[in-house]
Amino acid sequence: MYDTNTDPRMLKRFTERRRGAAFDYGRRRIGWAVCDELHVTITPKGTFLRQSPTLWDDITAALQRERVEFCLVGVPLREDEVISPLVLEINNFASRLEKHSGLPVILVDESFSSRRAVATMVEIGVRRQERRRKGRTDEIAAALILRDFLEDVG
Repeated sequence: MYDTNTDPRMLKRFTERRRGAAFDYGRRRIGWAVCDELHVTITPKGTFLRQSPTLWDDITAALQRERVEFCLVGVPLREDEVISPLVLEINNFASRLEKHSGLPVILVDESFSSRRAVATMVEIGVRRQERRRKGRTDEIAAALILRDFLEDVG
């Protein structure tokens, strides 16, 4: 597993010409998005219910169906560097994702991704009712995490 302290450019060998997925971990839902091999398109794919008894089967099946070769997991970093209980949960999720999928997992900063997801939806004209649909913010946040990482990697 790689974390936010790793220079994103060093991770290029894991990501270049490979399909990737990003996960936005939340208390109820986990949003996710994928990119193509050339990193031209990023597609929000929906959410997984965190408490689902089939969570890991659902995630691994989706990763296989999408032919994903690396995963990103967003971690909300705090300026004071305090590790919150949520960050511990996210680290546990990332470890289990790596174990269940067999794919490299990279932890990336996702600070304010949910707020940015809402702002993005407003900016592109998504109606309020659609923005409030359960999970919509989570999957858009995952897409933003993936986009930001790919831009950093170059």
